[in-house]
Amino acid sequence: MKRTRIAAALLATAALALPVAPATASPLDTLFGSASGSLDSGSAALGSSGGDKVTHYGKLGRPGAPNGIKSINVWVYTPDKTPAIVPNTYPKNSRLGVRWNSIIDAGPIVDGNECRMEVRLSGPKVPKQASLFKTQDCTAVKSYFFKGAGDFTIRVTDTISGASNSIAFSVQ
Repeated sequence: MKRTRIAAALLATAALALPVAPATASPLDTLFGSASGSLDSGSAALGSSGGDKVTHYGKLGRPGAPNGIKSINVWVYTPDKTPAIVPNTYPKNSRLGVRWNSIIDAGPIVDGNECRMEVRLSGPKVPKQASLFKTQDCTAVKSYFFKGAGDFTIRVTDTISGASNSIAFSVQ
């Protein structure tokens, strides 16, 4: 009986000496770092539908993926601010591309290099060297110069989680 009390006292003393994480630290912060929308201040809202429920788009990532990516948001990227002729149709001789961010299941954006992204451009007369771009950036942009007309698709896939999404647009 006396040994039990001594052991209990030693355990209680040891528990008081354990370090405690700050109350503001999120368990996800230690895994992924900061989850901010660095490309534009409005991109964080696009990963969720407001409130507590998160909406994910595209092909969802595998549960338990090492980087935690659940989905990828994509948009047409116009670095030169080229206006669309009509929605999703742009003029020839324009620089266009894709802007993406990766979202974990809970909703925050992953803004780091924990991904293995493949960006695939398909359409008429796409040069082989432009058809596939690889990066580790979970949130980034990739642009191309479009001389000719046609219908194009850009697919962004994280090969670690399997999450992917695509955009389609036309050039006239």
